[in-house]
Amino acid sequence: MSLALNDLLICCRQLENDRATERRKEVEKFKRLIRDPETVQHLDRHSDSRLGKYLNWDAVFRFLQKYIQKETECLRTAKPNVSASTQTSRQKKMQEISSLVRYFIKCANKRAPRLKCPELLNYIMDTVKNSSNGVIYGADCSNILLKDILSVRKYWCEISQQQWLELFSVYFRLYLQPSQDINRVLVARIIHAVTKGCCSQTDGLNSKFLDFFSKAIQSARQEKSSVGLSHILAALTIFLKTLAVNFRIRVCELGDEILPTLLYIWTQHRLNDSLKEVIIELFQLQIYIHHPKGAKTHEKGIKEVFTVLNFLLPINKMS
Repeated sequence: MSLALNDLLICCRQLENDRATERRKEVEKFKRLIRDPETVQHLDRHSDSRLGKYLNWDAVFRFLQKYIQKETECLRTAKPNVSASTQTSRQKKMQEISSLVRYFIKCANKRAPRLKCPELLNYIMDTVKNSSNGVIYGADCSNILLKDILSVRKYWCEISQQQWLELFSVYFRLYLQPSQDINRVLVARIIHAVTKGCCSQTDGLNSKFLDFFSKAIQSARQEKSSVGLSHILAALTIFLKTLAVNFRIRVCELGDEILPTLLYIWTQHRLNDSLKEVIIELFQLQIYIHHPKGAKTHEKGIKEVFTVLNFLLPINKMS
């Protein structure tokens, strides 16, 4: 082992020190070592060769996770009834931890995605699902998921179908929670990206997941962010295009359920152009799914789409 990697290995082991002051010193050294050109070169080469006996980026990440577990456990077991300044210090500590994770991921994947996706994803999911980690830390991990994992095309091929479906379920449950602390726009963006992944990398979402979209849209009358709603409707459009092949009747039923709510949103909310386009695309898709071959006669066509036209008339006047 090179001297550079030996220094990093010693530093990684010191991150597990029981004394907080010692761990704090080692963190600064750790950040310096993982951007050292010689160390980076060795870690890249060992990661590319996938030889487990050498120190590589994945092994360093496992050391980092142990450090994070120790720090979060210390924060979790600390006295709950403390001053406001102490609470602020604890929140700052959680932000420092998440910043360190993002910094490490950027150092490891700067030249190419070298960290294994399953291990990264397991860390993110465990953190988000663990409510004791706090809202701020969970939001930071969600940002990492969106910007450092879901934006990397190579990782899409490494995410299993089970992981895609778990991501979808976890983040839709978050979106449906009536909590003011959750960044709903961020969660909606993740749902949009995950829906793309599910529909392109797996056998597709089960029709039961339509219930998530139905609940989200039924509660959209109170939605304050048109950006978040735009991502949810865009995700629904992607999902329906995939699902309509085998579940046309259920897709039609969903269209009947959500159409009045979408019309209400159109007439009562101030919509940006992006949301208008998504709603119109969704209406067009529903009309096509209801009548995939078009009308056989002019008279039948008028009769069949009369209700839909009544819904769309206000939209035509306002668009």
